[in-house]
Amino acid sequence: MKKLITIVLGCLITVSVSLANQASEADQKWLGAVEKKIAAGERQVSTPSEARVNLLKEWAVKSGYSVEVTKAEANYRVEVSKGLAQK
Repeated sequence: MKKLITIVLGCLITVSVSLANQASEADQKWLGAVEKKIAAGERQVSTPSEARVNLLKEWAVKSGYSVEVTKAEANYRVEVSKGLAQK
């Protein structure tokens, strides 16, 4: 019985960790909106979510941008730049 409980708990932990690493649908929509802003020429974005900052960083690296993050009291300011990534 203890083995069964241990196996079930292990599976639950594995599933919860894998779900936590995936961006939510709202985060994906946010990233899509940010991509449009960047394409339109905006270079600064702010968000209170560290997960969204990390999502934006991953996208920026894949897209050839560099990212500079500044943490304020309650949010993060992210500046995206294309020129710095190419140096």
